[in-house]
Amino acid sequence: MLAMYYVFTDDIPEAVKVMETASQLDPLSPQINHFLSEMYLFANRYDDAARVADKLLEMNPQMRIAIETKGWCAGMKGDWKKASEYFMEVHKLTNHPLKGLSPLGYAYGKLGETDKAMEIISKLEQRQREEPNIVVDGDLVAVWMGLGDMDKEVLYMERAMGKRASAVNFFINFPPMKGIKDDPRAMKMNEDIRSSGTGAK
Repeated sequence: MLAMYYVFTDDIPEAVKVMETASQLDPLSPQINHFLSEMYLFANRYDDAARVADKLLEMNPQMRIAIETKGWCAGMKGDWKKASEYFMEVHKLTNHPLKGLSPLGYAYGKLGETDKAMEIISKLEQRQREEPNIVVDGDLVAVWMGLGDMDKEVLYMERAMGKRASAVNFFINFPPMKGIKDDPRAMKMNEDIRSSGTGAK
């Protein structure tokens, strides 16, 4: 939680230090290693993030979050085709037709496979209808970002924030979403959150 606080306050190096210390104290903790890999992602240290993900996969070869991390690392290093393969594996491991889809949708968007990305958007919207108590707006942010549609991205970010389901400062600091910092609407949301002292649940 302290590491996430540093992410939210734009101090990524400190977030990394916190999780590296935690990892030294409890090197076999899956949760700590997962958060360490996430902090490396936020710090654009993709080789380090992948290394920790590999460590997690040694513990459990079907750990979805570690496979997803490998996907983001591959994509952020320019290989979105390989990323889509990792993300497809993540989706298959959910054993559900409507779960684990947003990273795959993002990768399809980056690959220019618009029809496949739009199909995933339809599935996410279907899941929202079938499970009204969950919030998929954050997932939709990711897919629309992959497609490069900033208007839709900001729309769903506003909805996610309105439902207190996601934190805008998480979105703007996650490397695949880095383009969102160029949109003044998103940055205004971030400033509004900071000035009000509120955030996600």
